[in-house]
Amino acid sequence: MSEKKTIFLGGTGLIGSQVLKILSKNINNITALSRRSNNNYPENVQDILFNFDTPLTELDLPNCDHLFICIGRSLKLRELLYIRKKDRKNHFKIEHDYVFNLAKKAKEMGTNNLSIISAVGANSNSSNFYLSTKGLIEEDLKNLGYKNINILRPGHIITNKEKNEIGFVVWIIDIFFKLVNPFLKSSLRKYRGIPLDKVSEFMANEEMAGIKIFHYDDFIK
Repeated sequence: MSEKKTIFLGGTGLIGSQVLKILSKNINNITALSRRSNNNYPENVQDILFNFDTPLTELDLPNCDHLFICIGRSLKLRELLYIRKKDRKNHFKIEHDYVFNLAKKAKEMGTNNLSIISAVGANSNSSNFYLSTKGLIEEDLKNLGYKNINILRPGHIITNKEKNEIGFVVWIIDIFFKLVNPFLKSSLRKYRGIPLDKVSEFMANEEMAGIKIFHYDDFIK
């Protein structure tokens, strides 16, 4: 197993939990920062309770070689299209400020590798608040001076789970993308739904080499 030091954010989420499981098979030294104690992490993952509202000047992080970021605000389906103005401040804090502050602190402590889950269509100039926030954090991370950054922009994550595990709405969307994917061609291919295992394995195993953005075709190669 590798002795590289890794910090992981978002280990309880849909993608994050899968990425963390894969990483734990190959890396001994993993620290997961969590807002609440979690007993479901792999045995070799150190779980540290962390206050994400801690000011940047007071942040205390362990040294690491690689920072993985999978945190994000839990969204209602409609919020992919429109986030109410009263919810935007909190959304921006979680999706941008938490991510930026932790990445900035890690960089100040010598971290050179960063991997993050973003979203297809991320663009700081988008009229969609969700996508504009994703685009802005991508831009701000690029300006921190990291040597290597992997930015993953998946479309809908196809879970391949049972209806009672993920809820009726997500189950229906999974089926929808399985049917529609073959018709999304050329420039629309990047909007295809991607199986959870494909994007998770890619994030955990993709080599670092400069600043790169990845879409659907990268995940299934």
